[in-house]
Amino acid sequence: MLAKAMPDDEKPNPLDDLRRGLGLLFRAARTTVEKLPTRDFEEAVVTSAREVGRALENVGKTIEREVIRVKDDLKPPPHPPAGGGAPAPPEEPKGEEPKPPEGGA
Repeated sequence: MLAKAMPDDEKPNPLDDLRRGLGLLFRAARTTVEKLPTRDFEEAVVTSAREVGRALENVGKTIEREVIRVKDDLKPPPHPPAGGGAPAPPEEPKGEEPKPPEGGA
């Protein structure tokens, strides 16, 4: 059996080289990932995600508080009752009878 010699002027197929090279890279990456301890990495990711969530919640609350405050600041102040008299007495809670004045009558 005669082995067919490859002429020197024939170039290798770049697609075959690429396929082999990527295969080797993926195999090396897969082997490396399998050997890495993932428990610490998982804990770090979970903790980071929790902290990012907490930070986003704080930012949302701050924005909401500031926007509501700005809206409240833009409202006109309440006007005193017409007639210029004394301010109206505070309303009594509903469902309770008014208490008689103390001191006897």
